Amino acid sequence: MAKRARLTWAPEEYTPSNIKAMIEAGKESIVRKEYTRLRDISQKRLKRLKAAGYEETEAYRRNVNHYPKLKEIKSKSELAQRLSDLSRFVASSQSTVSGIKEREQKALETLHNTGYDFVNESNLQDFGEFMEAYRDQLLDMEYDSGDAAELYQITIKHKLDPEKVQKDFEFWLDNIEEASKLRKSKTAGNYEKTKVRVEKKIKKAK
Repeated sequence: MAKRARLTWAPEEYTPSNIKAMIEAGKESIVRKEYTRLRDISQKRLKRLKAAGYEETEAYRRNVNHYPKLKEIKSKSELAQRLSDLSRFVASSQSTVSGIKEREQKALETLHNTGYDFVNESNLQDFGEFMEAYRDQLLDMEYDSGDAAELYQITIKHKLDPEKVQKDFEFWLDNIEEASKLRKSKTAGNYEKTKVRVEKKIKKAK
């Protein structure tokens, strides 16, 4: 199990309102010290996530560049909100490389047990992005995370045919650069729409 740094207070005490109340009660120096401590931890973890190739994870994207230095924070309200966000990140197993890997292993086990044995450690993140497109196509719902380790729920819940998914996934991998570019554009659509647009570009290039 991934080790996590301890918060100084109980997790429920890191709400913006509670932190702001601490500041107003004359404990601003304590709050600032905690912010600096957790920020140092977060910066180290974000660097490790990047070095390990996890820049596209939800945890990395949401938190990188989100925690300014103390001197850059403009108000007590901002400090309270930033520290609250920071505490959730540091307390999350997804803020560490080992935590993400542990979750990925569980996802792979579930996928393999249900026929998706073409998904492995090397293509799991690509499969995650691919399944985001599938989600947009098939579902009218929100998932808490866009990470590959969460998106396997789509395949399980909706009993998708592994052979069909594998065929579509292979097309995605063959055209991953263009598909990813379209997905990240303002006009990004679901998998089928992305596939049609990629195929049109391929025909024009011939």
